[in-house]
Amino acid sequence: MNYGPAPDALQYVELMGLVECLFNTGAKHRQLLTYFSAVLDRKFDQVFPPRDAPNLHQRTRRIAPIVTVIDVEAAAFKVLLSFIYINDLSEVNGDNAMAVLYAAKKYNIPDLAEASLQIPISKLRNVFFAYAQARLFDLEDFANKCLRYICQNAAQLFRSDEFLQIDQKMLCVLLDNDRLLLSNEFEIWKAALRWADEKCRQSGSKKSSENRRLLLGPALFKIRFPNIKEEDFSEFVVPSGVLTEKEVIGVYQFNSHPYLYRPYLYHPYRRLYRMPKLFSLQFPSHGRISDWNKAKCNINRRGTLSFEIENLSKFAQESIESERKSETVHIGGFPWKIKAKIEKKNGSIDNEKWLGIYLLCDAPKEDKNWNCKCSPTFRIISQKSGVMDYHIGDFIITFNSEARNWGRFNLISFAELLNPSKGFYNKSEDKVTLAIDVIVK
Repeated sequence: MNYGPAPDALQYVELMGLVECLFNTGAKHRQLLTYFSAVLDRKFDQVFPPRDAPNLHQRTRRIAPIVTVIDVEAAAFKVLLSFIYINDLSEVNGDNAMAVLYAAKKYNIPDLAEASLQIPISKLRNVFFAYAQARLFDLEDFANKCLRYICQNAAQLFRSDEFLQIDQKMLCVLLDNDRLLLSNEFEIWKAALRWADEKCRQSGSKKSSENRRLLLGPALFKIRFPNIKEEDFSEFVVPSGVLTEKEVIGVYQFNSHPYLYRPYLYHPYRRLYRMPKLFSLQFPSHGRISDWNKAKCNINRRGTLSFEIENLSKFAQESIESERKSETVHIGGFPWKIKAKIEKKNGSIDNEKWLGIYLLCDAPKEDKNWNCKCSPTFRIISQKSGVMDYHIGDFIITFNSEARNWGRFNLISFAELLNPSKGFYNKSEDKVTLAIDVIVK
C-alpha cells in the first residue's frame, strides 16, 4: 500500500499504531496479523524498527520493508491471510490442505490447522505426504486415518508415483502393517523393488542387487517371504539376488517344514509339534488381516455373536442344506458371522432334521493371504427360567482362506429344539437365539 508523501497519512499510521508491510503475496496490516499470530509478530520485529523509536521516520519508512516468507508455499500463505482477514476457508482443498496445515502450525493458527484436517482423506493430493505431516505434528488421529486409508487402498496407491517418494522409515511402517490389503505378498515384494529402483535412480546408483538391498535396509525384513508362492519365490525373488543364500535356504526350509512354525495346522499331540527348529527364519511368516475398517471393527480380541432365528418352525420345514446367516460382527480385526444350517444326521435312514451351527470368518474371497486362530464356544440361549444355556466349547481352531468356517455338525435335532419343555424355543414368538463367544488368539 502506498501512503504517498502526505504527512497526515503518516501521522494517522503513528496514531493508530499501524505499520504496513509488503509480503511476496501483497501488502497487509501488521496489527491484524500479529493479533492472530505471535510468530508473525516476532518476524515483524526482525524487520521493523523498535516500537519505542524516538521519531516517526525511525519507525516507519516511505517504502515499507518487505517481509519475505520462504518456508511456506505462496498459495498456502495466501489462504492463511484470507482466513485471518475475512475468515475465508473456501480455498482450502485437497491440493493444498497439507501446505495450509504446515503454514497454520508454523504460525500458530489452530483454527486454520483444524480446518485443513477436515478435508476427506480420499481428496488429498498425496496421502503419503499427509501421513508424514501428521506424524511430524503428532496428530495421532489424523495419522491413523491416513494409514488406514493407505492400507485399504494399497493395491492402487503402491503403483503411484507418490509411493516412490516416501522415505525408508515410512516404507518400514507400511510393510510391517498386518492390515495392508494387497492381493498377495508377492505384490508387496514387487512394490518394494520398484521403490528401491527409484531410489537408485534418484541417487544415481546402479540398479544392482547390492544397492537394492542397501536401500531397502530394515524394510526388507518386513516382507513376509514365506507367504509368497514357491513358484514366484523361485522364479522372481531368488534370481533378483537381493536375499542372501542363507535367507533363501531359510525360506525353502520353512515351506518344507511348516509344522515347526505353524503347529496349529496339525494335531497338537503329534510328536512333530515338539521337534526343535531346524533353521533360523529371518522374515515374518504370519498373514495379513483383511477387511480392516476401524470405524466398525471391534479391536478387542473377545466378543460375542448373537443370532435370533425367527419363524423357526417355518425354517425347520425347509430342505436339507438350507441355511441362514447373522449380521457381521468384527472381533480382533476379523469379520465374523453365525451360520445356521439344516442337516441330516450321518447314517440316518429317517428324515429327521438337525441343526448345525457354524462360526464363519467372512473375509474377502479374493484375499488369500491371511490366517487367524481363535477359540469359539457355541451356545443356544435358554428361554426358560431354571434352564441353563446349551453350550459346547474348549476348541482352538485356525481359520484361513481355505478354511473359512468351522462348527458343530448335527448339534441338536429340530424335534428337540422345537420342544418347549427343553427351554430353548420361544413358542409365542417362534424363535430361537444362538450365540458364539469368540476369543481371537
